[in-house]
Amino acid sequence: MNHEHYFKDVSSLKHIDVYRVLDLFGVSNPCVQHAVKKLLCSGQRGVKDERRDVEEAVSSLVRYLEMQTEDENAKAKQ
Repeated sequence: MNHEHYFKDVSSLKHIDVYRVLDLFGVSNPCVQHAVKKLLCSGQRGVKDERRDVEEAVSSLVRYLEMQTEDENAKAKQ
């Protein structure tokens, strides 16, 4: 299997943070961005434990799906 879309050339960068990852993979929706950030750093910030961060990521993804449904319903009414 060839999964080239999973790999990005970062040889010109000294460091890669979560925001660079989001940019490299073209993640532009704020709900998805928040979820990815929460999952990549879950339990590492010292404020919330891993479970709470994952729960918040799930909540962000649920909101993303709600927004998609809202947009689809709005288009259907036009």
